[in-house]
Amino acid sequence: MKNVNAIKELDSSDPLKLDNTKTILDSFRYVKGRRYHNLIDVTYLLPNDEKEAYRLKLQHNILKFVWKRIFSSPVHELLKAGGAKVLDVGCGTGLWLLDMAKEYPDSSFIGIDMSPIFPGVNHIPQNVAFLQHNLNNGLPFPNETFDFVFQGFLGNNVINKQWEYYTREMIRVTKPGGWVEIFDYDIDYQNSGPKFAEYMGLVQSGLEAKGINPQPETYVPQLLKNCQKLSEVYYEEENIPLGSRAGQLGEMVMAYCFMTFDAFKLLFTSAWGVSDEVFDTIYDCVRPEVDEFKIFLKTFRWYSKKI
Repeated sequence: MKNVNAIKELDSSDPLKLDNTKTILDSFRYVKGRRYHNLIDVTYLLPNDEKEAYRLKLQHNILKFVWKRIFSSPVHELLKAGGAKVLDVGCGTGLWLLDMAKEYPDSSFIGIDMSPIFPGVNHIPQNVAFLQHNLNNGLPFPNETFDFVFQGFLGNNVINKQWEYYTREMIRVTKPGGWVEIFDYDIDYQNSGPKFAEYMGLVQSGLEAKGINPQPETYVPQLLKNCQKLSEVYYEEENIPLGSRAGQLGEMVMAYCFMTFDAFKLLFTSAWGVSDEVFDTIYDCVRPEVDEFKIFLKTFRWYSKKI
């Protein structure tokens, strides 16, 4: 950690630009053994390979757990009634959509993402469709198309100036009487020990250097409240403990968190000048603090009905 602390200034360098062997016609680019998107104007810097797919599976299981705990009855009743059209913005591997489609077979679901990492056509039910699309170009749907528009876990990958545009687009394609929801988590883990907090402070500084605010609770509520096309904005949160003290869920959340740290490794080692050796020792520094300090992950959920 000492060498990590020696970094005095972080910049907005894009480590993906280190690989100039691929053309813009390629779907992916490969850096240090990991596969990434190949879109020049996108700030999303996490991989999209098989290892990342497993991390997203853990993310989905966490989301599913929270949704089972705090799922709002208005949206539930809307989907249960059937005939609803649902959009998942930044759907990744599409696991959330597949689960939702199974639970609500009489509604239809569409997922969009910039990377073509969706399930194969043979694994998609008839009420699900996927579309590769760059969100920076807006949502490719007419006004008032969907009854429910959902976005989850994108906060650490969207630069501040894009959030208002993304939110307006989500509301635009929502029908009057339909619902908009944003689900995310706080990168500032609660009850962090000194080394864990030190490391997360570095992550936060790096994201801020790239124009990303890693704390969605400081801007998402106001974005929604400022929109005159939405009614009351509802807010719910769920604290999920990390580590063995919380059983299988806690172990899963801890695995997800550390896989997320590893997914950011390219930023540390390429753009921010941390050696691979120093980065790898971070795990040894912060893992013991998970149980010692009873660290937990705070998740947020904001949803509102369009007028």
